[in-house]
Amino acid sequence: MSKGVMTCLPPHDGHPGVEIIWAYDCREAFDQGATLAQSWLDNARTGWLWAVMIAERDLLPCAIERRAFEVGFLSRLHQRICAHRGCSHTDVPPSLTL
Repeated sequence: MSKGVMTCLPPHDGHPGVEIIWAYDCREAFDQGATLAQSWLDNARTGWLWAVMIAERDLLPCAIERRAFEVGFLSRLHQRICAHRGCSHTDVPPSLTL
């Protein structure tokens, strides 16, 4: 069995990053999701968030890449929300396996 491929969401907005281990190399899809979320956050939230995510996610060829895209997208939004709410995730391990 493969050890998996690690993707990393760097710290942002004062909120810690996370490392996620995938069974398949999903780094590009994960990064695309995080980048799209950042773009949406930076551009005065143009368009419906769900529509922006779904339109780009559905362009990916396989289910695991679509899932990685969603995780990257939602993780970046999570960082922003938690940074503004003062959330702390010290009880969450800095590495997850999916």
